[in-house]
Amino acid sequence: MAAEFTLGYYLNVIVGYIHSDAISRVANAFYVLYSRDPHLGAIGFVWNPLPSLIEVFILILYPIFPALAHEGLAATLQSSVFAALTTVLLYNAGRRFNLSPWLSLGLALSYSLNPFVFLFGANGLSDAPYVFFLMMTVAHFSWWVYSKGSSTSALITSSFALALAFWTRYEAVPFGVSLALAVMIAVLFMQRERVAESAILDNEASRAHRKHMRKERWYKVEATWILLLLPAVFSGLLWIFFNYIIMDDALYFLRGEYSNVAQSEALKNDPKFQQLFGHPWRIFLFALKKTLWFSIPLLCILFIRLLNGRLLRWDVVILIALISAVPGLQYILLLKESSFGWFRYFMYVFPVTVAWLPYELGLLAKGWKQRLGFTVVIAGMLGTAGLLTYAMTQPSIAPDENYFLQSREDNGHYVEQVQERNIAAALDRDYKDATILVDSYSAYNIIISSTYPRKFLITSDYLFQTAAEDPPGNDIDYILLPKPKVNTPTSELNRLYPEMYDRGNSWATLVQEFEGDWRMYKVKKWDGKKE
Repeated sequence: MAAEFTLGYYLNVIVGYIHSDAISRVANAFYVLYSRDPHLGAIGFVWNPLPSLIEVFILILYPIFPALAHEGLAATLQSSVFAALTTVLLYNAGRRFNLSPWLSLGLALSYSLNPFVFLFGANGLSDAPYVFFLMMTVAHFSWWVYSKGSSTSALITSSFALALAFWTRYEAVPFGVSLALAVMIAVLFMQRERVAESAILDNEASRAHRKHMRKERWYKVEATWILLLLPAVFSGLLWIFFNYIIMDDALYFLRGEYSNVAQSEALKNDPKFQQLFGHPWRIFLFALKKTLWFSIPLLCILFIRLLNGRLLRWDVVILIALISAVPGLQYILLLKESSFGWFRYFMYVFPVTVAWLPYELGLLAKGWKQRLGFTVVIAGMLGTAGLLTYAMTQPSIAPDENYFLQSREDNGHYVEQVQERNIAAALDRDYKDATILVDSYSAYNIIISSTYPRKFLITSDYLFQTAAEDPPGNDIDYILLPKPKVNTPTSELNRLYPEMYDRGNSWATLVQEFEGDWRMYKVKKWDGKKE
């Protein structure tokens, strides 16, 4: 944890760059405590709320340590904690499957010290907590499979881990579907093996018993589904309910003005994606190539099973189903033209496979077979480390991750963040006591970089919509507008006043321009209406 946080501190504070998704989640947590209208609903209803909810508790210390918000260290602290917990989880999983302490530690460290994985423990994104809950789900589910369905406690732990994964990222939904398929396969085949065992006794009682067991297989599938999936399904219904009662749209998270669907509109102007969209085979190859970068441990498992004559078994099908969930989701989203297809979106194949590895090694007999299997696995883990390290150095492969390696001058996102912090400082200096109307979707970095955040009237405030539709009649002093960009979703204020950035209007006068990307308009004090 200390190593992860140290790297994150270096990136956030010394270098001065943090991923926009990480800082925006910090902003959502920040609004809950320090906006003009502090309330839990300010956490937002587009992205899963658990990462920001955790950061709310961290930001309680913001008055003492402003860098938790200003430099996004709340996100870094969160991701580093979950990265450390993942290491502990893997070690404990190895011990549960009777691996030696050294084998368990080697497996845990070979995953956690992978440079690609290590970066995600430091960059403050939601991937670290999601991966932790995902691996917890797989590790305990595999123990349930290993116990032939007798460990109900493992299944319960897996069910709540899956629910927490949903509260972290939407990728938990297709993974839950794949888990349901895995349950069906496991229960049917485990029951089939029991039926086969009862066939040894060739008498009337055994035939009746086998008939009864065949009938009950599907009942057990249904019961296991309920036990495993109920917390996640309930979480999904609860999230839909919250969207309905607060945002007046049960599917606001899916189709709202700030949702992934809205943001993906920019892809329609991207030449690279235009070559993909409408071509299912090209999309399949695109997803396959991205997935293969993370697939060496899977190939190691298949190789070990081939050597041991266990390749064509039903638990292999379960593993394939689990690792196919997220690449399958990305394939569907790309077909619908609503995914950016980032490299990290396909990374979950790797942690799912690694979480399954203790099960695989636990099936091997202790001694040279287990040591040989471990050697193959470690070789695969080292190969994956080298491969993913290379990928991070290539902006054409992993552009998001490559930003952390670029110089300040070459990193456009860093330059933009510095500009926004400078804007926040200028607004603190010259407009400390003003009321500034701004859409927090585009201005989140400005808001949390400000020493006086309550001067901003933002999207989550109760009066935002009313004030946005009639700024002169709602005591608004200034409106801060971002420059409209072709490949960027339109902010609410730009949508309401599409000509205002360039021309102003009858009730607003341009008073200052910042960095060529933001303009501040002074609102006249008269009872007018928007143009």
